[in-house]
Amino acid sequence: MYFNSQSPLTQTTAKDFAIVLGASVHGDSLSGLLKARMEKAIELYDKKLVKTILMSGDGTDSYYNETAAMKKFALKHGIPEEVLITDEKGYNTYATILRAKEVFNAQSAYIISQNFHLARAVWLAREIGIDAQGVNAGESKNNWYYSFREFLARTKDYFQVVFKVTPYDEKFFDWIY
Repeated sequence: MYFNSQSPLTQTTAKDFAIVLGASVHGDSLSGLLKARMEKAIELYDKKLVKTILMSGDGTDSYYNETAAMKKFALKHGIPEEVLITDEKGYNTYATILRAKEVFNAQSAYIISQNFHLARAVWLAREIGIDAQGVNAGESKNNWYYSFREFLARTKDYFQVVFKVTPYDEKFFDWIY
């Protein structure tokens, strides 16, 4: 998974999408991880390296909505509404990437997250047929927690790709990305 996801870390080629993988929010306030991801997506858009920003995460609850908070953040920072797409059913990385391809017809994308997450996300995208490159949105605290969580998520996603599992439409094991 790691070696299949590596590519140069420079962003110079225009791609159709910036896929921003969700993370926690507190009302309309983005967590530090998510704010860094959104700032990186805005930077790519401003540099004309992406046409569309796809913001994915849990968006099905009126009290907890990652995608609505992400969209408000983008609009507040001057991104035109017509280039913003929200995927409220991106409960985990696998669902997000598969839906980006099948629902939103992503052919090429920059995937934006923190380094601990990028190898798996880019590997998934390439396995699913998206010309993908990862963009690091900075480092995170609690690396031991994310390393453990990534181990579980990589195992889960490997088998989902091998067996071509259809993403669930419910929140289930969403704590394992």
